[in-house]
Amino acid sequence: MAFRKNKRARRPETPLRKKTPDGDVTVIDINDVEFLGRYVSEQGKILPQRLTSLNSTQQRKIKKGIRRARSMGLMM
Repeated sequence: MAFRKNKRARRPETPLRKKTPDGDVTVIDINDVEFLGRYVSEQGKILPQRLTSLNSTQQRKIKKGIRRARSMGLMM
């Protein structure tokens, strides 16, 4: 039986994985609490990168957006 080598699992598509024509990641709007809520657990903790399937830059932007929304009182 022949096995395929180097078969990588494909990451699921997330809204941040879709890039603009410029090649830049979409801007995160801190007023969109529903969008940011996808990356927060039920206890209010920010989900880790391995669960969100985002790269480092995108994860940092999400983390910054969630923290800003919390400080403004939009998220608990």
